[in-house]
Amino acid sequence: MHNPALPDGDFNSAVAIAQQEFDRHQPDVVVGASRGGALAMNIRSGTAPLVLLCPAWKRWGKATRAKGRSWILHSRGDDVVAYADSELLVKASGLGQGQMIETGEDHRLADKPSLEAMWQACQRSQDAQVGVTVYYLEMRCAPADPAPPAPVGARVLEVAAPTVDYYRFLYNAVGSDYHWESRGAVTDKNLEASIRDPRNVLYVLHVEGAPAGYAELDLRLAGEVELVQFGLFPGYLGRGLGPWFLSWIVEKVWAGSPSRFWLHTCTLDHPAAVPTYVRQGFTQYAEEHIQRTLPPTNRSST
Repeated sequence: MHNPALPDGDFNSAVAIAQQEFDRHQPDVVVGASRGGALAMNIRSGTAPLVLLCPAWKRWGKATRAKGRSWILHSRGDDVVAYADSELLVKASGLGQGQMIETGEDHRLADKPSLEAMWQACQRSQDAQVGVTVYYLEMRCAPADPAPPAPVGARVLEVAAPTVDYYRFLYNAVGSDYHWESRGAVTDKNLEASIRDPRNVLYVLHVEGAPAGYAELDLRLAGEVELVQFGLFPGYLGRGLGPWFLSWIVEKVWAGSPSRFWLHTCTLDHPAAVPTYVRQGFTQYAEEHIQRTLPPTNRSST
């Protein structure tokens, strides 16, 4: 159990300290209550699930969604953080009904049943089988506004003939925190055939010369473009690079005049993924609920 001392007055400093502690100890699960719940939502917690007690996400931080592996405990008698705030968070995050747990009589959740519910949520968070909501989004016409100027030091390069090793480096660097699996099980031979296809296009974002993220496009269906993969390396998150890179990709795609640009993502992805796509001009046209089996963690602390 790691319970770092966090400052009360400066939320951003508290997030920075919590991030350092998370990176150092790599816990199996992150538990946060009230302001601590908002803090847990705002750190980069990788594959570690969250257990949030009456999270005050509306009051602190920028996160408005919780990751797909989150469990939320709240009391209808809470007079500090409204129960409706957690209901809204569950809906916005695409969480299942079983991931919202009503318990306790007040904000503290210090009664024995609530403590037991918290412990059970922590135990459930380690299950390999999890429910996932998959979102399908599309864009039928180019946005009216052009892509903004590139951030200082940012540049996008097309990789015309990527090697399998280089592709797997990009794929794992971006996707390991979000349980990406579509390319992970593909043999080197089949992966090479796919990524060397001229209708499979790879763009790599560089910042000050170092790779910082990538986007992969599938142009094999006439008139349509699929955004197969998109994301940043963990160290480049929170710097405004993602929205700019996405706008660059959107402008590049529509320069080819397709009839449709589409993608799918899910609740295991970064919580900001869907809002970022929607702000760029994508609209959701379908969703489905599936079960995923996740690999066990190798962490030792809780």
